[in-house]
Amino acid sequence: MINALIVDDEAPSRDTLKGKLELFCPEVEVSGEAASVEETLLFLREKPVDLLFLDIDLDGGSGFDILTTLRDEESLDPAVIFITAHDEFAIKAIRFSALDYLLKPIDPEELVKAVRRAEEEKGIPRKASSLNVLMENIRQASGTPKKIVVPTSKGLYVVPIADIIRLESSSNYTVFQMYSEKPLMASRTLKEFDQMLEGYRFFRPHKSHLINLNFLVRYVPQEGGYLVMEDNAHIPVANRKKEPLMEELRKL
Repeated sequence: MINALIVDDEAPSRDTLKGKLELFCPEVEVSGEAASVEETLLFLREKPVDLLFLDIDLDGGSGFDILTTLRDEESLDPAVIFITAHDEFAIKAIRFSALDYLLKPIDPEELVKAVRRAEEEKGIPRKASSLNVLMENIRQASGTPKKIVVPTSKGLYVVPIADIIRLESSSNYTVFQMYSEKPLMASRTLKEFDQMLEGYRFFRPHKSHLINLNFLVRYVPQEGGYLVMEDNAHIPVANRKKEPLMEELRKL
């Protein structure tokens, strides 16, 4: 069983989530509910839980205030699934920190996926990576995170976005090729990282590849067309991607 705490300042929202958990995620046992930052911290200090369903907007504070405290208290380290209305900046910061979120109204299928991920990642320490990166991203006034947390089978790695040369799909995993570090095998799909890195000068020339345009050396139109990267990798360019590639190259 997974012990969970639901944090939301609206009782109907808590009841709705609890009902969906009972129906679609019977492995989750709701140990309690809280409506504020203070209530949440009091509950967790008395009865730690495995999983925290955390609404971002709370009366007299926010879910991020709770995380700031959790980060500094070693005995409290639950997995976190954010519950939020549509907030592009908050969602971007959460995703870059390898944390999960659910949009209101909560879709049952997405709820099941998030709970399964939390169960699979149970026991992986998060404070030194996910929470620190999240809070750093939240503090940035520009709204453009500079770091991303990469979940791997060996733990969570904090990676500066500017150091990513390219990403390559490997089944349901993604290989990160870095400028000054060893490659990382991320336990997420290339599609997820493609969506996350949109707007950061990354381009997907092929279904199996995503490149950082800052590390592009040249485009070779012969042999079907391919890109040469700074690490000397040759990346194929799909036919349907050649025109969008030309548009990107004209911007450089």
